[in-house]
Parts: sequence; structure tokens; C-alpha cells
Amino acid sequence: MRKKESKKIAIIVFTIVLFLVVSFLTIYQTQIYQGKIWSYLGTSDDRFHMMRIEGLYHSLQRHQFFPILNMSFMNGFGYIVNIFYSDFMLYPAAFLRLMGLTSAQTLIGYYLFMNFLTLGVSFLCFYKVSHKYLNSLVFSFVYTLSTYRLYDLVFRHDIGEVAAFVFLPVVLLGIYEIFYGNRKQWLYLAFGMTGIVYSHAITPMLVAILIIIVAGCQYQELKINPKRLLSLLWATIVSALLTAAYFLPALEQVWHTKFILTQTKGTLPNGASNFADVTNWSLNNMIGQPNVGLIVILAAIVILVSATKIKNSAVKHFSIIGIILLLCSTKLFPWEFFDQTPLKMMQYPWRLDMIVTILLAVFIASDPLNIFSSKLAKAGLMFFVVLFALSSEYQLVNNSPLQLITHEEYNQLYPYSIGKGQEYLPQGTSLSALERASHKPKVISGKAKLSGFKQYGTRLSFDFKNAHKTKIDVPIIGYYGFQSTQSSGKVSELKMDKKHNNLAQVTVSGKGKVVVDYFETPTQKITRRISFLTFLIIVATLFINKLNLVDFDKIEGLRANKQSKKLNS
Repeated sequence: MRKKESKKIAIIVFTIVLFLVVSFLTIYQTQIYQGKIWSYLGTSDDRFHMMRIEGLYHSLQRHQFFPILNMSFMNGFGYIVNIFYSDFMLYPAAFLRLMGLTSAQTLIGYYLFMNFLTLGVSFLCFYKVSHKYLNSLVFSFVYTLSTYRLYDLVFRHDIGEVAAFVFLPVVLLGIYEIFYGNRKQWLYLAFGMTGIVYSHAITPMLVAILIIIVAGCQYQELKINPKRLLSLLWATIVSALLTAAYFLPALEQVWHTKFILTQTKGTLPNGASNFADVTNWSLNNMIGQPNVGLIVILAAIVILVSATKIKNSAVKHFSIIGIILLLCSTKLFPWEFFDQTPLKMMQYPWRLDMIVTILLAVFIASDPLNIFSSKLAKAGLMFFVVLFALSSEYQLVNNSPLQLITHEEYNQLYPYSIGKGQEYLPQGTSLSALERASHKPKVISGKAKLSGFKQYGTRLSFDFKNAHKTKIDVPIIGYYGFQSTQSSGKVSELKMDKKHNNLAQVTVSGKGKVVVDYFETPTQKITRRISFLTFLIIVATLFINKLNLVDFDKIEGLRANKQSKKLNS
């Protein structure tokens, strides 16, 4: 027994150390080597996400633990990105900033954490089904070091999608259990989807597409065992309750304000790549373009040749679906017919590569054709996965050395980098005009003397006198939720000035003080409590069942019902 326990501890320690080493090697060339970071600056995804981290960090400094607006954007004019793009997975990075790390150091530490977390979660999810250590390691390596994930991680610096990679294996585990395994394990899907929703708003649509296709593949099984659909319904309901704090406040904002995101034309046809280009990029393992990489594309070829030899129905379905979605991610699919449908929220068809990667990683790790049957073959595969990842990063850095930025330069953030699409600005807002504008209250009509302007996060205040129905624009975007109720004197309700860059506007008379602040709406308050209460109930139920604190069979009412069911049967 002692030897067995020692061996178990040794394996756990070895796995943790291995994951830490791989996590470090994955970012060494692009974040650590020569003390520089490979990145596009300007209005890139990198600058956008680093500003999100910076805004959360500043909010925590002000003891605002769940900020709704990011006031670091646009030098205090504010950006309601938090409503549409949750900060959930940014807290570890914000805590690193609180510890005194610079933005560059924070990125390195955060990427190490995300790599390790993705390796660990994907390993545990695969092991839950296979109970095979080496196969689970293969899955975690192929998935975490996949070309598309590296494209997100070191090229695009899309922290939101990188975070979604952490929860995608949990989602796939839930899908497997509901449609192929133990349907009562539907909580995996509920928790996985919740994590994805709070990480990246677009990925849930990709998962929904996957679930619909899997359900179609399992149509015969669902006819025989319709309770699997009941499990899917439960997972959907619980996930909806857990994410109510995200969806309903976002819908509320869209209801009250017309945002740029609601009018953006779909980019699906223009965003699709030629199949030949995708194949070429994959075979060359390039991470400067969206593709699935050499190992995954080779797996797809193997599946096409020998799909009929795959006996496990789940692996077979996942493999075929992966190939279909791989083809759909290119111009082979007629995306122009879906340009004005809800699918346009996907933005780019190559986002399907995320789903393709995990599905074909399952095929590779499961090894249904016994290509890597020996331990040496599995170890060799993992070695080449790491080697290809490092090689692709070397190629990226070597081909674009000018993008290597010193830490000092990287730490200079750009507050007006609000995302390429500027989706969360109200329609008619000019970003360039805001950048040129002075950050102070401005009299739009009438006369008044203004003084003592102060801003602390979302709270702004200034004194006024000698005013008569004077309209004043306050230097913040007038998002729904900003109020002037704490003002003194004759101060009107706050409204959005659509003629002047959608700034917040109040009308004042006489003498007094304008105080503007953001207050949680009833929808935000209620949904946050619903989601948190749902989480507490689930955790408490799991805890009670795990420790057998309550024997439900001995509860009088339940016992009677159970006995009557037996008699009726």
C-alpha cells in the first residue's frame, strides 16, 4: 500500500512538473526570450485585452470588485465592455497587477497560468472517460499546444478565446456523458458552458452548433432513450440560471441603447479562407494565420481514409463532425447565405477551428486505429507536438523580428484601443472626436460657471452657479445606468446627448452641485443574485450527496413514493 501511494504521489508530482515545464516552453520564445514580447501594438486585440485587465485592476484598487464599466478605457470616458465581455477570467491577471507586476510581467504570469490550467483541465476531462494516463497526456498536449490555440495565444493575444479553451474540454465531457455515457453527469455541460459564457461571448454559439450536430448523429439513441434529452434540458436550464447575470444585463443594455455591434454587417464571407490556403498553412504549421496545424490536418486525412474502422461511436461521430466543420470553416461553405443571420455573430468562419481542434484531438488521443499503441509511440507523439509548437513560434518570431517589443514599450498601454469593431459604443459615437476632446464638463446651451470638477472611477462631480436651464455634457458616455440622483440644486435626470458623441447630459438651473455615478440596474442586481444562489444550491447539493449527509430514501414522503412506484411497476 505504501508503494502504491508513493507511486501515485510520484505520478502526480511528475505530471504537475511536466505541465509547468511545457507551459513555460510554450511562451519562452514569444514572451520571455531576450526580455521582449512578440506582439502587434496599436489597436490590436493585445492592447484591447490588456486595457481590460488594467481597468479591472484599477476598479479593484477602488474596491469595486464587480465593475460594470471599464473606466480606464478612453481616459475616463468609460466603456461598457464588461457587460458584453465578462471579466471573470481576468481576475488572476488583475491580482498580478495588484501584486506590483507590470503589464508585461502580468502577461507572462497569466499565460503560464492559462497554459497550465488548460493542460490540467484537458488531461482530467479525458482521463475521466478513458482512465488511461498516457492517452490523457496525449490529449492535453495535442489540444493545448494546437496550432489554432497558439494562434490565439501568441499571435492574436485573444485572451477571451484563450480562456474559453480552458472550459471547452469540460463542455465536450458533458456532451459525451449526455449523448453517449452516463446522462446523469449533465452538470459537466452546465458548468463548462457557464465558464465559456463568462470567458468568450462567441464560443457558446460554436458549442450550440456542435450539440445540434451531435444530437442529429445520436438520433436513434435518443429515440430509444429520450431521457438523454431531459439531461440536456437540465444542463441548459442550470447553465441559463448561472449565466443570467451575463445575458440579461447585456440584453437590457441593447434594449435601451443602439450599439454599433447591433448594426455591424456580417464578415462571414470575407472572413473565410480558401481551403488550399488553410491546408498549406496547416501543413507548414504556421501560427500567423488561422489553421488547425500539421498534426490535426494529418489526423483528418487518416479519418477520411479509415473512418469505417473506428468502432467507438462517440469517437467516430466526433471525428466526422470535426472534418465537416473543418471544411465549413473555409470558403467551401456558402457563408454568403448566412451573412445576415444570427451566425454573423461568429464574425469569422475560422473560429470553428477551435471545435475542430478538440474533436480531432479526441481521435488522436483515443487512437482507435492503434497507430500509437506502445508507450514509446505515445511519448514520441508528445515530443513532436512540443517540437512543432516551438518550431512554429520560432518561425513566427524569425519572420517578424520587428514585432518583438521591449517590456518598457509593452507597458505603455493605449486607452483608446477599444477593439477593432468598437462594438460597445453607442451608434453615432466618434472615437477620434473623443480622443481629441478635453476631459471636462462642457456647456452645450445657456450659460453657467463650472468649477471643482472631479472624477473617481464612475463617479463625477462639479459645482455650478448662475445657470438657467443650462445643458451641460459630462465627460462620460451616457450608458444606461448612469444617474444624477445624488446631485444638489436643480439638476435634471441624466440622458444621452446623441448630438454630441452620446455623452451624458444634465440640465441645471441656479446654483448647486452635479454628481453623476453609475448605479446597478434592478436587472443587474436580481440576475447576479439568481446566478450566485443557483451556484450555491448546486454546490450544497453536491456536497450533501458526496458526504451522504442526507439519506433521501429514508425521508418519509420520498420513501412512500418510491414504494408506490415499485408496486405499480
